[in-house]
Amino acid sequence: MKGIILDFSIQTNSGIISGEDQKRYSFIGSEWKENFLPQRGIKIDFDLDTTGQAIGVYKALDNSIRSNSYVTNSTEKSEEDYNIFDWFIKCLKNYANFNGRARRKEFWFFYLALVVCNIFAMVLDAILETEVIFYGVVTLATIIPFLAVSTRRLHDIGKSGWWYLISLTVIGIILLIIWWAKEGDMNNNQYGEISK
Repeated sequence: MKGIILDFSIQTNSGIISGEDQKRYSFIGSEWKENFLPQRGIKIDFDLDTTGQAIGVYKALDNSIRSNSYVTNSTEKSEEDYNIFDWFIKCLKNYANFNGRARRKEFWFFYLALVVCNIFAMVLDAILETEVIFYGVVTLATIIPFLAVSTRRLHDIGKSGWWYLISLTVIGIILLIIWWAKEGDMNNNQYGEISK
């Protein structure tokens, strides 16, 4: 059965689900089968035991709950609603995640935000006459996320992240820019599911 989590208490290790049949079901934390805590507003799939308690509670694979009566308070936006700041934060949260795929939008918005941050840091260094302190801090703080999103971007077109090493040559940089701008694979590949 499909439903949505209405509430979950860490203290009591229990929660309440509103099912697609408009009935409420309780569940205990040990029945939650995901690797993150259940949160209000998450769409789920679950089964019922003989007592009417929800068991085997998983996050729903599809978001097609038929009823419009659900009010979700989820703080997560869909990627369609992301702005440049959201993409930048997403890449920073995936600080050292070199697995998976990154769509063009994610990569280029992160790169644009990175350029803006670097320009701001250089201006701040010039105003405060601090050599390259702020620029250095921004560069050190974002080098790993940039390498990670670059690798995930290469994964999106079916290339290994090791191809990033060709950036050590001038021709390699041009090839990387072409690959970063290329449309991602429209099918699942060895690096993961479609990134869109």
